Amino acid sequence: MKKASDIMTPDVVCAKVPGVRDEVLQLIHEHKHFGFPVVKKGENTLIGIVTRTDLMGKPDENQIALLMTRDVISINKNASLKEIASVLLKNKIRRIPVVEDNQIIGIITTADFVHKAILRANINDPIEKFMKRELVTVYEGTPLPVSFTIMELANVELMPVLNDASELSGVVSKADLIASSEVISERKISSMSAESEGDSWSWDAIPQLVVTKKELRLPSKPVAEIMIKNVISTLEQTPISECAKLMRKHDVDQVPVTTLNGELAGIIRDTDLLQTYFDKLSEK
Repeated sequence: MKKASDIMTPDVVCAKVPGVRDEVLQLIHEHKHFGFPVVKKGENTLIGIVTRTDLMGKPDENQIALLMTRDVISINKNASLKEIASVLLKNKIRRIPVVEDNQIIGIITTADFVHKAILRANINDPIEKFMKRELVTVYEGTPLPVSFTIMELANVELMPVLNDASELSGVVSKADLIASSEVISERKISSMSAESEGDSWSWDAIPQLVVTKKELRLPSKPVAEIMIKNVISTLEQTPISECAKLMRKHDVDQVPVTTLNGELAGIIRDTDLLQTYFDKLSEK
């Protein structure tokens, strides 16, 4: 029976401490995903994990050591696939570090399950039973910052894009938006002391604190300029394992689903495939 070491990715990209926020932003920009295990510089000991949620939750914090989540969920290399799938689904996470003697030796993501396990599992159930029919879409003229905000509020990673005729004209993912962003430095000046009106003895020069913050900033161009126009889609009748093959071939984690008439019917996510795979394992 397969275990963690069979499907994990051994070469793990990590954030390091001591380190600062802009180093994590640079990792997000370069690797197009949003979570990184944290280790000490010069060591391989897992001490935390830092995600986009951590960055957004502490906008004024700069040190990775204070941004990261310290209580990291991890597994050992001999954990069963059923156990790993259960942990990912129960905790609603997309990645889990593999640790041996407190050293990080790999990482398992939802994509690893799709590409290395579900694809070969020969699950012939049609995806129509498991796909998500409630869709969040965006108009192709919507500016990129607004599109990103819609994704954040709706908690989705990909949106179908509609044209003036309400027809599917493309798709856009958070990874596409991140690829279009720039790391911008913003300087803010704040007073370290308050002036006292009418105090003749107060200092003429008030001490000031200059804070330089870096953030990912999206240009205000329409989503149509960066969306994927050649949409990879599938039919409601597609078997689960065939859908996994499609995701692996095109390196995507979500696929729009259409009817036989070509009408948009919903979306199937890698997490939907993972839930189905876990349910099948639980039946045995």
